[in-house]
Amino acid sequence: MKLRLYNALLLCGAEMPLKEGELRIDGDTIVGVGQPDPSFRADREVDCGKNLLMSGFCNAHAHAAMSLFRGIADDLPLDKWLFDRVFPLEAHLTEEDVYWGTMLQIAEFVRGGVTCFADMYFFVDAVCAAAKNANLCLALCCGANSYSDYDIIEFLQKNYLKYSTMCDRVRYFPGLHAEYTCEEKEIAAVADFAAESGARTYIHLSETLKEVGECTVRHGGLTPPQYLHKLGFFDNGGLTAHCTYTDKDDIALLKQCGVSPVINGGSNLKLASGVAPVAAMLAAGMQPALGTDGTASNNAASMFREMYLYSCLQKESMKDAAAVPAEQALRAATESGYSALGFNGGRLEAGKFADIVLVDLSSPNMHPASDLRKNLVFSADTSNVLMTVAGGKIVYDRGKYDIGEPLGTIYEQCEKRKRRLCRQAAFV
Repeated sequence: MKLRLYNALLLCGAEMPLKEGELRIDGDTIVGVGQPDPSFRADREVDCGKNLLMSGFCNAHAHAAMSLFRGIADDLPLDKWLFDRVFPLEAHLTEEDVYWGTMLQIAEFVRGGVTCFADMYFFVDAVCAAAKNANLCLALCCGANSYSDYDIIEFLQKNYLKYSTMCDRVRYFPGLHAEYTCEEKEIAAVADFAAESGARTYIHLSETLKEVGECTVRHGGLTPPQYLHKLGFFDNGGLTAHCTYTDKDDIALLKQCGVSPVINGGSNLKLASGVAPVAAMLAAGMQPALGTDGTASNNAASMFREMYLYSCLQKESMKDAAAVPAEQALRAATESGYSALGFNGGRLEAGKFADIVLVDLSSPNMHPASDLRKNLVFSADTSNVLMTVAGGKIVYDRGKYDIGEPLGTIYEQCEKRKRRLCRQAAFV
């Protein structure tokens, strides 16, 4: 389908000047930006009412079906949250549970302008089916660990071959849950697989001080990045979620290895895990991406909130109000995420994926319009999203969802499944 979005203010890139004009889409691709083209014959035209068109957001670290656990494991430190609440619930998950939990999360994603996400969870076929319903870009990330009851390498080989060649809007990253949940032989085996296949890896990294301290005790003083590097885990680069306790040497090593850190400020704050050294990463030349983590720990999937935290936590940590300005937060939430995951998006320009958000500029929190970038990061929230376009398909439009399943059915299915999982895990 050919789509024309006109009468808009355009933010083509996080640090590019604003301009007035229109956006033209053919299929899943942007084919024109700026002034009208009389030769373009659209199947549908949308008057944007002088509101803002910008790239859709990339949520570069999520566990989508954890939406089923929202509110079940709150006010707990990470180790108790994970081992006492989440793992017992996950032990009873079925493929259908993951499908419906992912659909619930996708509804929240499109309501908030998310058009691309990286998902580290179970039953990848169900996750892929849910993402396809809504036309979202999807990076599947293997999060296996020593508790997994299957051959990890056989699992990786099968899924990497299947999903790496599926289409331009799907990726697959071999990886593991974390250093502290995996034996060395498993980490080394995944590193070998990545080396043979040329794939980049994905893992949770240095999320808590406890994790880092125990790793150094187990591995002769090596921090998680140093230990994984020793085993060749980052030989082709990769992505690392959290990186809350990475010092300057870790940052230099990750930069050298071509690793993209994914920052999860909301989840880390709620679990009292700490604040990632984003300012130091930027100073070292890294371009961190942004993620929400799962809604069992966050408990929201708002990239607006994550942008705010990305900037403001650094201002406090550095005691410098000029640290990590709004433009860098916007870049992390769009261009950097798409780039880290290897997708052709994150900017409004011809040839890029038609992953787009229409932001309401008429609401009180966007006035006065002194600096729209600052307003997007420090003032806006998901309620400002009027429309979300994923791969050229309008998946959310002013309260109406087109994501493959009725919203009421999603809610009903998720409530039913949440109650069953809590009974099976012996939670009240």
